Amino acid sequence: MGNPLNLSGNIYIVAAFIFLITSIVAFAPTSISLISKITTGQVPIPPLILHIHAASMILWLLLLCIQSILIKSKNYALHKKLGIASMILAPCILISMFGIDMANIKGGLELSNSDAQKFLVNSSGLLLIHVVSYLFFPLFYIWAIVSRRKDGETHKRMMILATAVLMVPGIGRLIVFSKVLPDFGLTPIDARHLYMLMLITPAIIHDVYTRRLPHRSYWIGLGLLAVWIVSAHFIWGANWWIEFVAKMFNMP
Repeated sequence: MGNPLNLSGNIYIVAAFIFLITSIVAFAPTSISLISKITTGQVPIPPLILHIHAASMILWLLLLCIQSILIKSKNYALHKKLGIASMILAPCILISMFGIDMANIKGGLELSNSDAQKFLVNSSGLLLIHVVSYLFFPLFYIWAIVSRRKDGETHKRMMILATAVLMVPGIGRLIVFSKVLPDFGLTPIDARHLYMLMLITPAIIHDVYTRRLPHRSYWIGLGLLAVWIVSAHFIWGANWWIEFVAKMFNMP
């Protein structure tokens, strides 16, 4: 039997493709349906910000797959060159996600009072769900970039964690729209967080198998995520959070 450490690069390829396949399964059905409705004139063309976000995300996931393969094949020169693309995609993903949330909230301000209250509750929940991406994607990505030259082990694990927190919207579609995933009776935010952690479980198990313990970057990253996940559980549906969102966006 071969040395399990020789397989260490494979887990990052596997993790990257798990993210990519999850996104395709989550968004392909609704995207195809939307394209059909646009071509038949049933709905207008979505705003540009939505196209930017979709393109940025798919390019990010494809880049993660390619970069993982390049490292496994020891093509470090091309890996470094392509890594520059992530510095463009990362801000595009974050800014476009925020732009979509703001566009949705702006549309809700034009609703009647009765509809606006329901919209406020939904919007406050959606923003809370997305906070994990807003907080931890830039943190983990910057951590990955800073450590890329002197600590490759931390770099690749931080890229996995950075991508995992971006998967929350896709996970939500699999739970709510297509109902591919059960929610186990959990609140919407708890169910999303559970599946987010499940996506990175293979990488953690691999660390335990090859190193006996997860790498320190996983301990720190998952520890930070745990603090947020527990906090979000108690914030979900809280009146003060809903009132805070209403005041922040001047909603009725």
